[in-house]
Amino acid sequence: MDNIFDRLYKLHPKIIDLKLERVERLLSKLGNPEKKLPAIIHVAGTNGKGSTIAMIRAALKSKGYLVHVYTSPHLVNFTERIHVAGKEISKDYLSDLLLECEKKNNSLPITFFEITTCAALLAFSRSKADFTILEVGLGGEFDATNVIKNPILSIITPISIDHKEFLGESIEKIAETKAGIIKKDSTTIVGKQDPKVASILKLRCQRIGSELVSARENMYFSKKDRKIIFRRNNARFEFPLPNLIGVHQITNAMTAIMALLKLQIPKKNICDGVKNADWPARLEKINYGKLEKIIRTYNSSNELWLDGGHNVDASKVLKASIETMKPLDLHVIYGSLKNKDYKNFLINFKELSTSLWAIKIANQPNSLSTNIIIKEAEEIGYIKPKKIKNIIEGINQICSQTNSCKTPIRILICGSLYLAGEALRENEK
Repeated sequence: MDNIFDRLYKLHPKIIDLKLERVERLLSKLGNPEKKLPAIIHVAGTNGKGSTIAMIRAALKSKGYLVHVYTSPHLVNFTERIHVAGKEISKDYLSDLLLECEKKNNSLPITFFEITTCAALLAFSRSKADFTILEVGLGGEFDATNVIKNPILSIITPISIDHKEFLGESIEKIAETKAGIIKKDSTTIVGKQDPKVASILKLRCQRIGSELVSARENMYFSKKDRKIIFRRNNARFEFPLPNLIGVHQITNAMTAIMALLKLQIPKKNICDGVKNADWPARLEKINYGKLEKIIRTYNSSNELWLDGGHNVDASKVLKASIETMKPLDLHVIYGSLKNKDYKNFLINFKELSTSLWAIKIANQPNSLSTNIIIKEAEEIGYIKPKKIKNIIEGINQICSQTNSCKTPIRILICGSLYLAGEALRENEK
């Protein structure tokens, strides 16, 4: 499949070029598979898309529904992006679909994400299912997934500043772009938002003719009961806290619950979905594999955590979640792409971290250099930040140099989904 990927990458000089014309052209040649999908749930936002999708998918599965799911990026294998009727697509079937798309495209310009999205839609159109969940790749209005016209639900998770070079310099511009998935005669579920963003989404719904439902409407978190409470008329419904770790997951759970209520999914199945959802590398504690074995050779109480959040808002919720954990010295292994706000990400972790270890993400030409990370960290006030060549070297150095044999420590690998994927690949070797 690598040879196919290499050819597809060469079809367009840019990795990202937000337009719909190329996708629409290829889909037309393929017989418009996007028009043959079961009920579509379309999800955009800056943070929380994957976690929200995971809970919705788990609840629909609990009810016995078959669900197509398209997400990005992947962590270890590209096939993770495409689940056909509840099962991860096989490499052989995906290869066949990509070859079919490549032949129909006939060497015309198209980005890698666009042609692989066409392959996913083609796969979905050829298998029976009850629902299709599509995650926006970037933005919304001109994202390749926005070729669909009639979603049963559009969901917009929290929007913040990210991908400014493609979506706009202000949160208002970014919100307008992501609001492009809102469609006439469908329902739009809106997660927790900045007031400016909420106003833009509300106006878009009014102008387009979409019913807007706030995920926080009649729903709240009860600290006393440790439950998510939803009130409707005189009825009160209780939902469990999510299985996914982190205070921000309560917000994501509320969005998922509201979407599922709108779909009239029974309460039991919604509870199952919230409790059983799994979404790797989102504040995931590594309790298995090669990396876990390394840290436990030093001390059985050492902890290793992994998080793929890469923007400032993600760093804030990650920090808030770690602050709720039992106190342990925190040692951060950090890597980032060049186009991220790495300075403010690092600022948010300065007071929380005992040490910082800079890493260059393998096989990523756009990876931030360790020299820049060290320079920024020193200016922020980190004490003696260090470089590491790879994750295993870093874990060993941290454990050995901190005397973790006597006092347990917590190691956090963070800053990029690509770094998280690298960590998972190392862990599973």
